[in-house]
Amino acid sequence: MKWAFLFCVCPLVIFGQFQFNFNQTIPVSIDGQFLKSPWAGGLNTPQFSTLDYDYDGDEDLLVFDRSADQIRLFKFSIQNGMPQYDIDLRAHLFFPPNLYYRVSTYDYDQDGRKDLFCYAIGGIQAYRNVGSAAQGLQWQLYSPYLTSNYEGPTLNLYISGADIPALVDVEGDGDMDILTYHISGEYLQYHQNQSQELYGHSDSLIFKLKNRCWGGYREDVTSNNLFLNDTSSYCNGGNVIGAELGAGVSNKAHAGSTVLALDLDNSGVLDLVLGDVAYGNLVKLINGGTAPNQNSDMIAADYNFPSNTTPANVQLFPAAYHLDVDGDQKKDLLVAPNANNVSENENSVWFYKNLSTNQAPVFAFQDNDWLQGEMIDHGSGSRPVLHDLNQDGLLDLLVANFHAYKPILQKESRIAYYQNIGSATAPSFILVDQNFLDLTNSNLGLNLMPSLGDLNNDGKPELIIGRDNGQLAYFLNTSTGSTPNFSLQTAALTDANGVEIQVPLFASPQLFDLNEDGKLDLIIGHKGGGLVYYENTGTQLVAEFTLQSTSLGGVNVAVNGPDGFSNCWFFKHQDTTFLFVGAQDGRVHFYDSISNNTLGTYHERSADLVGLSAQIGAYAALSVGNLDNDIHLDLIVGQDLGGLFLLEDEPGSDLSIQNPIIPSIEIYPNPFDQSLTLKFDAVVPSSFQLFNLEGSCLYQQEVTNPKQQIQLDFLAPGVYLLKFSNGLVRKVVKKN
Repeated sequence: MKWAFLFCVCPLVIFGQFQFNFNQTIPVSIDGQFLKSPWAGGLNTPQFSTLDYDYDGDEDLLVFDRSADQIRLFKFSIQNGMPQYDIDLRAHLFFPPNLYYRVSTYDYDQDGRKDLFCYAIGGIQAYRNVGSAAQGLQWQLYSPYLTSNYEGPTLNLYISGADIPALVDVEGDGDMDILTYHISGEYLQYHQNQSQELYGHSDSLIFKLKNRCWGGYREDVTSNNLFLNDTSSYCNGGNVIGAELGAGVSNKAHAGSTVLALDLDNSGVLDLVLGDVAYGNLVKLINGGTAPNQNSDMIAADYNFPSNTTPANVQLFPAAYHLDVDGDQKKDLLVAPNANNVSENENSVWFYKNLSTNQAPVFAFQDNDWLQGEMIDHGSGSRPVLHDLNQDGLLDLLVANFHAYKPILQKESRIAYYQNIGSATAPSFILVDQNFLDLTNSNLGLNLMPSLGDLNNDGKPELIIGRDNGQLAYFLNTSTGSTPNFSLQTAALTDANGVEIQVPLFASPQLFDLNEDGKLDLIIGHKGGGLVYYENTGTQLVAEFTLQSTSLGGVNVAVNGPDGFSNCWFFKHQDTTFLFVGAQDGRVHFYDSISNNTLGTYHERSADLVGLSAQIGAYAALSVGNLDNDIHLDLIVGQDLGGLFLLEDEPGSDLSIQNPIIPSIEIYPNPFDQSLTLKFDAVVPSSFQLFNLEGSCLYQQEVTNPKQQIQLDFLAPGVYLLKFSNGLVRKVVKKN
């Protein structure tokens, strides 16, 4: 049964637990240039496509990053004759949940609205775009997985989870075909869409294996070598079904390929641009045929595409995307890595401008950090820390990372130093040092996690860095002027008893006066997801740390597996202590009941601060401060893609009174046909209201018991929001 997912533009919090909103107004400059989108979150392994998401007539940019499966959406416009992309930081609200591995768009039904194609297990699923300017972006599930007739049986249209196939009209009849590699990874298959043949229109996705060896070539299973005019039995007969199951083909399987199909020489037939999982180059294959022959063989290969300019050399597993990104109506070329966690992750988007026509493009290299270069981006796993590093009264910014790519196929961890050169009311950051303290040569490992605080009462902060081995490095502040400088004293800090401080792997420390005795204590998050607390039992002149708890506050953010990667930030607000804890799953947990309860159990107000996990994706890390002296907290959040998000709490918010206890709730069935059952835990709200996505209240009712059924047969099919009197909001979907 087909039904619609509807997601609309709305404030970060519709019915507000908190009142934090994204903020792009604080400027950041690098090498004398102000970044256009400094707080856009970074990119690692992006996949690019376009769609008119706001139905204003121009194509906007959809970016799906394979690293933690994150959506970025940039609104396109022309400003002063130049192309401009403005990020919509609530993009995840526009799309179905749980998108994995790959996402692309194609207007398969030719209605002027691009549809959505994404990963399904061993294949591909499709959503039809049924939105409008009045209703907003709206998706209808066409099929949970597409199928194809393999010369007899109809099977799942196989696409490897590592591959990016070509969604393209091969024969030029108006419907969308698919070019994808055989299960062995050696042969490119042509699955022809039968919509035009069966119905005379393009509104269906019914496929048939038309050519099991399209292009007549074979790709080597151990390299990216291509063998043209292949004469293997698979290309020249044999049982297709047996071959699909692996019989009669190589016992080895090629691990991954990306496919871009386009006409490079105006011949009327499609050529290919291929990427390989183990290489950084692109291979161009020229089709020797002419229209209308759509099953001709490839006759020439170029292993350094585009060879007329700087050839692509993207580490690792490049994928090419053909789209107009500069607004001149000529499709350009973007190249980005498709291998998560092992690829270049700072300069990973290569832009080639089309200097000719769409019919015979000529691509010229422009830069290797397109769009990405306009953001703060420090590889993977950014970790922000706000602190007045140079003692000028302004909060500066350190950005650590889990790792950055280091040629060739290596990783390094470093800390970037952004100095605040603005004023007390108008902050402005400038990158001073990309590799602060030359930590890449310190042999301290990856995932360096800094914390600062004055441990010897000299008015200057010391530096403690958490290490991936679970230990702490200690740096003494040796600054003599306005330029901060630190000297490594020990790579393994010891406690008051002389024992090396050791937590489960990936130590994430914070210096904070937790017991309010005027001395900075030491709290350490770690891979396991809990917090370890060392009280400062020394003096203000000489810090000594004594272990008090290995499970501080009962905090454990490892809720979806054995690992949590807790990253803590205690802070004071209106003389009350609060705690944010970032986690591996992208959630930011919020705790109170800390003051005068140091070793007690903390109360968790929110397990997902303002729903940030949907935007962050993975490895949330954060820092809280007041950057503009306006009494409203600023929140900087790091995450898997290596960039930062900046948020500010809106006027009127007060964390000391916001967020009443939020109970858990079960709502089933969801999607529903006629009625819903609401099942609460011990805390039952007094009432609820049901809203449509335009904000109109359609229904309200009191809650009379912990398990209550509500009849909603009067509703039209669609997506609705249930708002409960305790602040809880849940999305529900009516099918019929």
